[in-house]
Amino acid sequence: MLKTLLLSLLFLIKITSAVSAQESSFKVVFLNPGHAKENSTGSFWPNVNLFMDAAAKDLNIELITLYAERNHIVMKSLATKILAHEPKYIILVNEKGMALNLIKELSPHNIPVFMLLNSFNEQELSLLNKKEQSIIKGSLVPNNYLAGKRLTDGLLNLYYAPSNKEKHLPSPNLLALTGDYSTPAALEREQGLLDAIKTRATINLLDKTAANWSKEQAYNKVKGILHHARIDIIWAANDAMAFGAKKAVMESALSNPVIIGGVNWDIDDIDYPVNLSFGGHVTLGALSLVMLKDIEQNNLPVAQRFKVIDIFESSLHTTFTPFTKYLQLKKINNFNFSRFSQSSTQRLNFTIEGLIQSYQED
Repeated sequence: MLKTLLLSLLFLIKITSAVSAQESSFKVVFLNPGHAKENSTGSFWPNVNLFMDAAAKDLNIELITLYAERNHIVMKSLATKILAHEPKYIILVNEKGMALNLIKELSPHNIPVFMLLNSFNEQELSLLNKKEQSIIKGSLVPNNYLAGKRLTDGLLNLYYAPSNKEKHLPSPNLLALTGDYSTPAALEREQGLLDAIKTRATINLLDKTAANWSKEQAYNKVKGILHHARIDIIWAANDAMAFGAKKAVMESALSNPVIIGGVNWDIDDIDYPVNLSFGGHVTLGALSLVMLKDIEQNNLPVAQRFKVIDIFESSLHTTFTPFTKYLQLKKINNFNFSRFSQSSTQRLNFTIEGLIQSYQED
């Protein structure tokens, strides 16, 4: 009799666990503004999805990704496709302000929206009515201002390195390659650059021009500027533009060295390596899913659902080598993303160091 009762109890526990697991699963549609594969704008957006796919697996989330392929006209038209999947949550990126129209189209359907990497500024929010604003349930944005500032300081520190003290270097001419004229990440990184330069009166900002995140456009612009001006430092808002700039510099056979840096921690272009990169924010899509899981389980207070996170690390930091090694080997599934959830009994802070700590070898 006792044995029968125990077997029945075990059976009930299994059934309850299966139902609980099934209930904890939900569907998320992510509208990725980039391409599914690496292209002239770099590998950032494909890598964002690598991390999101791995996190979705750990968190029992059904993730569906639609790609806009940097085509903002296409992005506008994807609302219908998003709705066809009947998701529980939608993740959007406000690239070039295109998320405004999507919010307006999605709001009548009352599906919660989470903003990733680029959210809305005050002016953009004022263009949304209360109903449209109400479907935005959270956001996760890296501190792009600090990335732009730290990149500037880092490049200047390399230029003025102790080994160069006896060379009597001139005040450097700095060329800035910005992303675009409207995306929040581009504008905030640019402001970080400008504020960093203000504190160093000897820096000459030679030019500040948008290269639309593109390696090819950066190459052409730098190639043209080098015909009539000396460049000592090139600041690029992403690594793809930095690689393009490096290619132009190498082909020009200059007599002076040029210090070049970017943002993203793209795996180094072995043909056109740059001096410095700040990255880590490629992981934030994974954290957005962790936050959605916590929101779904009512484990994340409202005050913690809108975050600006200081995630950026220098490529000179000790975490860069192991992190990029795991990324290059596509071993993202070895990170344990469930350890960053509020419900984890072994919870870690979401930093690059924390991610490496969560890594589990095969």
